[in-house]
Amino acid sequence: MKKKVIKFVAFILILILPFIVLFLVTELIENQYRNTFVAELENKCGRLNGAKGKKIVFVGGSSLPFGLRSDLIEQEIEGYTVVNFGLYATLGTKVMMDLSKMNIDKGDIVILAPELNEQTYSLYFNPVALEEALDGFSFKYKYLSLQDNLSLFYNYYKFAFKKLEYSARNKAPNPTGIYRRDSFNEYGDISVNREHNIMVNGVDPNMYVYTDGRLLGQSFIDYVNDYVKYVVGQGASIYFNFSPTNQLALKSSKSARQNFQNNLSEKLNCNILCNIEDCIINEGYFYDTNFHLNSAGAVYFTNTIINNLKRVLNLDYSPGNTPDDGSGDKPGIEIPDIPEMPDWGGDIEIPDNPSGEKVDFDKYKGEINVDYVDYFNYRLVGSSYQITGVKDEYRNIEEVIVPSAYAGKTVTTLAPGAFYGCTNLKRIHIGLTIRTLESGCFRGCISLQGIYLYDSEDGSKMSIPQIGLFDDCNRNVKVYILNFHAYEGGYTWDNYKDRFELFER
Repeated sequence: MKKKVIKFVAFILILILPFIVLFLVTELIENQYRNTFVAELENKCGRLNGAKGKKIVFVGGSSLPFGLRSDLIEQEIEGYTVVNFGLYATLGTKVMMDLSKMNIDKGDIVILAPELNEQTYSLYFNPVALEEALDGFSFKYKYLSLQDNLSLFYNYYKFAFKKLEYSARNKAPNPTGIYRRDSFNEYGDISVNREHNIMVNGVDPNMYVYTDGRLLGQSFIDYVNDYVKYVVGQGASIYFNFSPTNQLALKSSKSARQNFQNNLSEKLNCNILCNIEDCIINEGYFYDTNFHLNSAGAVYFTNTIINNLKRVLNLDYSPGNTPDDGSGDKPGIEIPDIPEMPDWGGDIEIPDNPSGEKVDFDKYKGEINVDYVDYFNYRLVGSSYQITGVKDEYRNIEEVIVPSAYAGKTVTTLAPGAFYGCTNLKRIHIGLTIRTLESGCFRGCISLQGIYLYDSEDGSKMSIPQIGLFDDCNRNVKVYILNFHAYEGGYTWDNYKDRFELFER
């Protein structure tokens, strides 16, 4: 009997020993994700855990760091420390609720505000993204459920091997642009100035917003209500709130939105802070997604939050832009005007091509090119063109440069079905004018081997679907880029980083 027990124990040790060694080696290696957007989670946890006295804690996704001016809230709601505990939808709303439990106390106010999206209104959980966010974080497993810890365990190999690869290459992710750790201030807000809306035609077509039953899954509602019970049990109060939402992105009528709010209110065991219509905002106040506000928009939305907090706290408030009348009362917050949106399309100057020969694919660098302009069909949307398809006589192409212009105006978008029927197409070169790849634009490209991107500074300027970009085409498509730091660890392309290959020009 003893021998059997010893053999069994030895067998178990043999099974788990490689994992233990891998775990120890991986954890001892320096944090490879310290400069990424998700690495800010450690700072957010630190601020929440160390905050003393009464707090206002905002819990949710990236619309919160892009949408709040926490300093203005502290200025207007005296006696509270504000903690912006929103970060990234890829981590999941559930994780942010769980981690926020590390320091919710009597007298606190919690505002749960996920984006109006099926993923954030669910129990979605991404173990690899969370491992990256919490790399080197000493108590990273303490506040998570057993199920989530098991998921982290099952997926640890993928995280570990990627981290070891970064370390061996000495090329830890160091994103360019706004999606990096040092874009946050001490509150957890994005502090980088965002002048205006940079989306083509002011809206991201890969993230339209629906307010209907698909956001009211019972498992999510039950989890939120359990969270409400916990918060109330700590002696705190809690409100649900809607994220700031681009009015151009909405696919629901005003009556449908009000019905959604009423249904949500009936299902939740807490009050809703702001009316949904107050969170639907002019497109000029947004930045790079339908949920991310620019700097002026953050002040606008913060004022809405402040006024509703003062309402529920029975405090006097001004609606904004109220001048000081000399009475000694504080004026309301000065609301910035809606920033003027730049024209990302419009007229474009085509450089002369005296020879008339097509550029060598191996020498193309992303510059303005119209060599293949006659191959495609187009649709004018706003002031720029979308490519809607390839003409029948050209569907046998094997390699192509996406045109930069058509009829004197900029081409900015690959619409759904843009390359449908191109079963022989292997390589697509996408120049710097293309700002949007809509879901399904590569549908049917069964031979596609790679797309080539030429923005070497900030790949997050391009809108793409978070999932499914390469659905219904060759499953092994590679994304060729000039600079890993411009795409890896950022926001837009993060879900496709396993496809990246470096190329040179």
